[in-house]
Amino acid sequence: MEKLAEDITKEIKEDAAENTTENENTRLHFGILIADVDDVSQVSIIDSIAEYTQKNDIHFTVYVGTHQTVSNEYTSFYETCINTIKNNSTLDGLIVLSGHISAQMGTEKFTKELKELCENLPVVSVSFAAPGIPSVMVDNVSGFFSSVDHLIKVHNKKQIAFVSGPEGHDEVEERLEGYKRALSENNIKFDKRYVLPGDFTEEGGKSAVEELVDKRKLSFDSISVCDDIAAIGVINELKRRGILVPTGISVVSFDDDRDSATFIPSLSTVQQNFFEIGRISVEKLHKMVTGIEVDELTKTNPVFLARQSCGCLENDILNLEYASKITLFEVGTLFNFVYNNFVEIFHNHVPPQEVQGWVSALIGKILEKNFCIDSFLRLFDEILINYNSYSEDYSPWQRALSALTTGVERYSEEIHDAYVVLATLIRATSLLHQICIRGERSKEIAMDHVRMTRRRLANMIASTFEIESLANQLRQSLPMLALDSAVVGLYNNTESNYFDTSKTIHTWVGFDDEKIINVNDIERNVVLSPNVRDLGELNFEKRRRALVFLPLLFENEEMGVLYLPFIRNIYADTYEILRINISSAVKGAAMLSKIHLLSVTDELTGLYNRRGFFRFSLSRLQFMSRNTDLKTVVMLMDMDGLKFINDTYGHKEGDLAISQLSGILRHTLRETDIIGRIGGDEFVIFSTVKKGDDAQDISRRIRKSLDDYNDKQLHPFKLSVSIGSVVLDDDTTEGLENAIKHADLVLYEEKNAKKSKGLSRK
Repeated sequence: MEKLAEDITKEIKEDAAENTTENENTRLHFGILIADVDDVSQVSIIDSIAEYTQKNDIHFTVYVGTHQTVSNEYTSFYETCINTIKNNSTLDGLIVLSGHISAQMGTEKFTKELKELCENLPVVSVSFAAPGIPSVMVDNVSGFFSSVDHLIKVHNKKQIAFVSGPEGHDEVEERLEGYKRALSENNIKFDKRYVLPGDFTEEGGKSAVEELVDKRKLSFDSISVCDDIAAIGVINELKRRGILVPTGISVVSFDDDRDSATFIPSLSTVQQNFFEIGRISVEKLHKMVTGIEVDELTKTNPVFLARQSCGCLENDILNLEYASKITLFEVGTLFNFVYNNFVEIFHNHVPPQEVQGWVSALIGKILEKNFCIDSFLRLFDEILINYNSYSEDYSPWQRALSALTTGVERYSEEIHDAYVVLATLIRATSLLHQICIRGERSKEIAMDHVRMTRRRLANMIASTFEIESLANQLRQSLPMLALDSAVVGLYNNTESNYFDTSKTIHTWVGFDDEKIINVNDIERNVVLSPNVRDLGELNFEKRRRALVFLPLLFENEEMGVLYLPFIRNIYADTYEILRINISSAVKGAAMLSKIHLLSVTDELTGLYNRRGFFRFSLSRLQFMSRNTDLKTVVMLMDMDGLKFINDTYGHKEGDLAISQLSGILRHTLRETDIIGRIGGDEFVIFSTVKKGDDAQDISRRIRKSLDDYNDKQLHPFKLSVSIGSVVLDDDTTEGLENAIKHADLVLYEEKNAKKSKGLSRK
């Protein structure tokens, strides 16, 4: 298998070399759209893809399509991820874990989205077949057939119910076909009354039992379920009703999910090789991107694992039929039998030559004329220690020992004292059990450390109430979890409607190694879906990037996006925990900013109040002191006739007149100009002009805008202002206050001139 992977990689690289015309040093960038990072099957697929992209020096971004809210509920936002992907021109290809996503979005809507993604991007779909889209599927028919066939032949079951999944789901239809085929080949008539609705949830499994027992009132001796999660719901509901599994009813399922082996009773289920699915998917995508033709559909073979829920003991039944198909060695000797089984068990993560060395050493000891128990156990212990360099998961060794025991029993004539060997293998099982216990204890200690670290991080991040300091806080805290970068992109308006894909990012904050990223007021706002290579100045040219994309949400409010490094051995829920804490920090900062904004703005107009005007004007003056090409202009403005409008049309119209004037000022002046309302009808402006320019040009523009407004006759009143402007000479607080006083004198000169001409109604 390793040789096969090397041949495929060589083929891809050779073909890519022929097709490369421009920049040969540009890395490819693959994306993967998933439902969540907590699901074991999805994590295993991602892990495989991450390993491949690392070996082949390919950028890699995981787009996570659901969000865990502060109330521990999951909300989907696939629209955000899909729009991000569509607008990201740096992506060269995409893998979609369609089986999970289509079940949540609905097959019709999802198929439409999938086809749109394929218009501009090579796409591989996993666990969902759509016409014209290369897909990787599990052979659901044969997999489910094997589970139902096992119920019939091994446990003599005749009345077998079938719990379905989401309507229209391809995998569900295939598993139903496997169910029907098993009945047919065992001469059991199919009865559609035994087909129950389901939805891949525990609640769906519970409802299926209620439908079967309470409504349809059918007798049954076993239940086959489309997925493990629903199967757990089925067993729990049967238990609640006093029906025990497997003594009363047998249950089989599909997926071999995280809880299937540890649930009591352990689930007899069809195991998918998710790591292999990931490898096949990314190899297929790599070929597509480099111009190599691929088959539209690739299927992988699942394996049925008989456990307690069907009535079997753990590891009672080995997959001997599968092992007999392996042609590495013809079965017929103890060595060949054990070797074939060991290869099947360890082929995902242990090199074949290493497996062959283990088997040779173990069988060599077993076949010795003077079999030594102590010598064998020492060898076995050494092999287990060596195995730790490949994996910390010792569960495959339970199957391996079972295969070794079966081999000794089957080929006992080759062994001098088979009874002693079998007794020794029992002791080897105890040795394995002790190692597993130590491993679990080690994991608990490591997890306790991670929990403590994450609590510290949560407190540190949660105490950050200013966006400006968030970058520094992330830089100080995230390396504790081996995360060497983090970038937060904030939308220009965090109070927009949920899933508003027109949002733009106006601020990037975060860090990359030692570099702090704090980019505010981006001149050209970045669309919701930015090019990844432009993310907050992250450098994509010097090194390969592996990222996780997580929209930031607080309850139903979407605030921005978060990019974190993808690390294969990190605890998956770490990403969700960080997202929740950073979202809370951003929300807290936004609320504090809003409170602060209220303290410096005028409630009626939204312009700065006196405090806000002086604060931001003085800040601008510090910048102006370093720029000698510009002169500061301070303008004081008094609205003419406000008392007349209030007395004649009412204060509501007076407030409207003030609001209309403030809107005209915003529209007429530049974004860099600072506008404040410092009294009922008094406004002040801080602006700049080049040397030699006429500062009065600003006044002329304002008056022209007012004339245009009055010509439209939108309201019964007319707007006019008196203006006084001066050029600021002293860039200090006193200088600014004196300039406003001088501007006030100029204003009243104009005001008095209007009164003398009878033009003022004030």
